[in-house]
Amino acid sequence: MAASQGPEAVRDKIHQLENRQKILLNRKADAEQKARTHRLIEHGAILESVFPEIVPMTGEQLKAFLKQRR
Repeated sequence: MAASQGPEAVRDKIHQLENRQKILLNRKADAEQKARTHRLIEHGAILESVFPEIVPMTGEQLKAFLKQRR
C-alpha cells in the first residue's frame, strides 16, 4: 500500500480481502459437499446393483444386513 492512502482506504481494502476470503472458503465448502454427495450417491447405486434386495430396506435394516456380511 502506498503511504499516501488514508486509513479509511486501508480499512476498506482489508474488508474487501476478508470478504473475498469468505467467498473462497464458501466455494471450497460447497465443492467438498458436492463431491461428498456424489460419492454417497455413487456408492449407494453400487450397493443397490450388487444387492438388489436392499432397495426397500430402511437405514437400520441396511446397516444390520451389511454387518451380517462381514
